[in-house]
Amino acid sequence: CFIAAAGVDVNMPFQVVRPSADHLSMTIVPDGLARLAQHKGGISLISVVGPYHSGKSFLLNALLHHTQVFTIGSKTSPETMGIWMCRTNLTASDGTEVWLMDSEGFFGPGVEESYDAKVFAVASLIGAHVVYNTVKVIDQQAVGLLEMLVQRAQLFKTRTQSGTTPDLIPDFLKTDTFPPLTWVVEDFVQDLPSQLKDEGATGWLRTYLDASRVVQTKEPEEEPAKEAPSTATSEGSNSEGKAAKGGEVVLSTTKAPTRTEIAKKSDFLRRIYRDVRVHTLFLPATGREQLRDLSRLPFEQLTPEFKEEVGELRRHMLRSLRARTSNGQPMNGASVAASLRFLVQGLQQGMFHELPSIWNAWAQQVVTVSLNDADAWFGALISKIDDQDVPVGISVFNDRLDEAKENATKFYLALLRDFDTTPQVAELRKRMEGRITGATAAYHERIRKWVGERASSTKEMFARFLASISLPTEPSYIDREGGQKADQLQTHFGNELTVFSFVKARGRGSYTQLVGMPVFNPDPVTQLSNDLRALLGAKAMENERSIQQLFKFAIASVEKAIVQELTPHSANLLSKARLAELRTSAEKRCWEALDSHLADYPWAKSIMHYKSTKALVKTDYLEARLSAFSADNEKRLTAFFGSTVDRAIAGYAANRSSVVMPASEADVESRHTSMAAAARQLLQQQGKELSDTDSYASAAKRLDSVLVEYFNQLKDKNVELWKVHSDEATRCALARNRAVEKNCGVLCLYKTIPWYHKRTARHHLSECFAQSTSGQQMALPLRSSVFEMWYAKDLARDAARVSNRFTMLVITFLVLACGLFYCIFGRRPQPRFSVPTTGYYPPQYGAYPQRASGFQLPGQVNQFHDCDPGPGYCGQVGGGLRQRTYGYFGA
Repeated sequence: CFIAAAGVDVNMPFQVVRPSADHLSMTIVPDGLARLAQHKGGISLISVVGPYHSGKSFLLNALLHHTQVFTIGSKTSPETMGIWMCRTNLTASDGTEVWLMDSEGFFGPGVEESYDAKVFAVASLIGAHVVYNTVKVIDQQAVGLLEMLVQRAQLFKTRTQSGTTPDLIPDFLKTDTFPPLTWVVEDFVQDLPSQLKDEGATGWLRTYLDASRVVQTKEPEEEPAKEAPSTATSEGSNSEGKAAKGGEVVLSTTKAPTRTEIAKKSDFLRRIYRDVRVHTLFLPATGREQLRDLSRLPFEQLTPEFKEEVGELRRHMLRSLRARTSNGQPMNGASVAASLRFLVQGLQQGMFHELPSIWNAWAQQVVTVSLNDADAWFGALISKIDDQDVPVGISVFNDRLDEAKENATKFYLALLRDFDTTPQVAELRKRMEGRITGATAAYHERIRKWVGERASSTKEMFARFLASISLPTEPSYIDREGGQKADQLQTHFGNELTVFSFVKARGRGSYTQLVGMPVFNPDPVTQLSNDLRALLGAKAMENERSIQQLFKFAIASVEKAIVQELTPHSANLLSKARLAELRTSAEKRCWEALDSHLADYPWAKSIMHYKSTKALVKTDYLEARLSAFSADNEKRLTAFFGSTVDRAIAGYAANRSSVVMPASEADVESRHTSMAAAARQLLQQQGKELSDTDSYASAAKRLDSVLVEYFNQLKDKNVELWKVHSDEATRCALARNRAVEKNCGVLCLYKTIPWYHKRTARHHLSECFAQSTSGQQMALPLRSSVFEMWYAKDLARDAARVSNRFTMLVITFLVLACGLFYCIFGRRPQPRFSVPTTGYYPPQYGAYPQRASGFQLPGQVNQFHDCDPGPGYCGQVGGGLRQRTYGYFGA
């Protein structure tokens, strides 16, 4: 359950259809229909029909668990008139709202049977689930009534569909079946027979449906065929043995129905309704006063059996309940209202059959006997015109048709020979033309079938011819040979149809309309030509697939040849020259494998597939395989030379420890040159035959870079050791630096300028080197290197302090210079004066002075307007700083 949206109130029934004034039809209730149409949500409608005072309204109240929603009458007259709708808070299986529809009961006083059938038809057509409500039992009369009502509703549905534009027909009229049907039997207190325990109450209904079937125990005997009906008649009898009046001859062509023509009525309801169930309900109360007016009794006080069975009925209907659709969407209030209006208009327009009574059916007039006999005889004759397996030709059919019409007319005139009547030859011809129309239609259908069979036989013959061609073959062969065979078969088929449709000249006395070939769309010869071309195209496509398969296998053999050529060299290290030789041999073997596979098909090299396959093999197989092989070879070379370079570097590193330091730069460089030559020689020996590869060049480049790095490390280490051995000179230079710093003033260049500080330190160290033993052993470049290391490490803090002081001094100087410049050139005093508010004044300092009002007061800032020489817009300037505002200059 869910809370219903605003619009139509829940559990508040309202009338949508009322009976007409004469109670023979129905009319719309505009207010109720408008109230229904305003509901936007989906609606699943449960409609209840049945005899009046059978408990329909109370059943709807019981489904709502509320006994006062629908009005329940305690009198003998019907309470509900027309059709009423009620919105509920129940939910169907598809999520739509459940609405209930109560209808006027059947067999009301003064109400025609046709009106009851109309009520049933509307309820069955528009409801999503139909409940047929009766009391006590199901009997044969009730079953017959229900079948009659369903048949008339089905007839109304069919007539409504045929009399309306297809676009205007609601969706529920387009379905083949009615919604599910549940037959509810109220006040049921009996026990079902034991054989129906498994099937339940629905089996009870089935027994009555099975009992109402029509049984034909004997097949009618066929009378021997007659060449012509006898004209000798006797009073009270005819040639068919049927009674006649006043000596008239009555020939009846009606035959007894055969066993296959008899339909079981037990299948009728199951065929019309998607689901047929029977549900019984116990007495809702046991007291007489309670049963007289059940609306005064709350639902909770009803009998437990009744409440339990109502709950089962409610769950059964809601479990499979789904809204009917309109334009593919669940029906809402507007679509239900439109459907009701559509059905009521159909009833008002006479779409509902008014069946005659049984005794009126016996008052049919007897037709003209001779006319019927002649017409029947003509029907027997034309049935034998085309009774062979193969249809007769057009000329033969027309000749036999003329003969049959002439014989039937002669027979008709012979019947009336002894009677003083005017023969109705025109009427006979009219009837015969009707039969000819039917016979012609059947004849045309046989011709279409025969033409279709001949076309199918021709296509089978062509298919067998195509099947005899072995594949793959040259595409032009199939097009050439298949096209010739298709043209031959098409010509033969066209000639056959021409002979069949030949019509010879007719005499002037013939009055029968000429029967020709039926209309074919498309033309059979054209259609056959298209079909044969389609078969030929299919064979060509099959040949195309075979050719593709052939080249696919050829590609597989090519790939195998390439793999066999490259596999023996997959673990070797190849130079560029050797790799080029291998590429040439692989390409040669590739094309040899392709041509060898296609050797049995000489035509294969002349088609486009051969060129495209060669291009595909070259790019996707040969080049791809060779590229992958080259990449793998490059990986192997890279790994090989990488390990060689690592060994060379390891050897250099091992020999580096043997270098005696500190030493002169020439000694260090000489030792490095010797070790580097040994490392390079190792690389050259390992890559003797691979020197043309990129991996060798990369390895040599890497080795050179590592050797340069190691040489720089040797030189740095040598300088570091010399610095350690020069400790006496560095302490001497440091002491001199401290002495200079101590004697230096605030603005001393040594403590202020970085480059001067460094030059002084270099000078002190040079003097100390000259006095020390280690310094005398070093060349000047080596001394310079020792100084740079000493200055960068030991004097790093002093150098940073001098640099910071120099930076602060420069910033201070710049700030002072800017301030001095601003004080001198940045501000100019402005003249102070006052001017009247009106009049013309010459410009002063490039501006037109103007006050806003009055003259200058003591202490007031002078204001004047700076005006452009153009249209008179001025900028206000005050206090010496120009603040531009725009206003029009004037008096």
